[in-house]
Amino acid sequence: MSEYNIDRELAGIAKIKMPNAPSLFPLMNKIIGLSKCRSDESVVVTRHKTPGYGGAILNTLVIEPVSHTGELPCMVLYHGGAFVLKASFAHHNMARLYAAKLPCKVIYTDYRLAPKNRFPVPAEDGFCTYKWALKQTGSAPVVIAGDSAGGALALAVTFMARDRCIRMPDAELLVYPVTDRQMATESMKRYVDTPVFDAKLSKMMWDAYLGRTQPEMIEYASPLEASSFAQFPPTYIEVAQFDALRDEGVLLCQKLKDQGIPTELHEVKGACHGFETATKSNLLKTCVDRRMDWLKSVIERSITE
Repeated sequence: MSEYNIDRELAGIAKIKMPNAPSLFPLMNKIIGLSKCRSDESVVVTRHKTPGYGGAILNTLVIEPVSHTGELPCMVLYHGGAFVLKASFAHHNMARLYAAKLPCKVIYTDYRLAPKNRFPVPAEDGFCTYKWALKQTGSAPVVIAGDSAGGALALAVTFMARDRCIRMPDAELLVYPVTDRQMATESMKRYVDTPVFDAKLSKMMWDAYLGRTQPEMIEYASPLEASSFAQFPPTYIEVAQFDALRDEGVLLCQKLKDQGIPTELHEVKGACHGFETATKSNLLKTCVDRRMDWLKSVIERSITE
């Protein structure tokens, strides 16, 4: 790992590596589950039981700023974790930041996890949550967002919304998104020992998520394989310099632009996958401020159009 010039603010997470051992996931999820998303001086967190795929009931959070007037925009947010891990304290932190800073109502669900619940369950759970969110939102702008595996779910839900003829989101926010089961990019070939997540873990992730399944609608699982991104909303993509997933995000940006979708791409220099875990870093603050500026401008345009 010493060959990577990781930003010094990320020194703590640069020592972290997700284990490549599915047998450890239940224990890890018990530990991760000890972290709860709670109300604080800036936001109020409420808990709801919402519909999931196949009649399941999901645990869903609604996070709103303490002080607001009028109708708030809504962000439907899907957490990362290689499709196998629960939301962490860093995900909770980001959800609260988005709610307070945009400001907006963040809807954030515990979709069911692989390998017990393989594709399409997590994606379909995400779609059920999106439909529930639309009922809570009225005519306000809707943002769909996700980091890592959550980015893949956000993209899957956007495809489903289009194909199933329901309201499309007004904006899409993706942070180091998972987009391609083929794992053939240059960054995937190069970054086999990077902090937090690497190419070997990517293979484990896809094995856990898809198993031997060959989805008929492949874009619902592997978004980069989509033939068309027609009707997609303006999209913001952020990738980390030292990340096996980096080039997947870059290629997604190019595909969207080629099909006329307004898309903004930022590569975070000196960063590895999972840099949002460095919750107090200036690096993350810069990224969050840039995301907020983009979201506010896109939401403002969607209101005036």
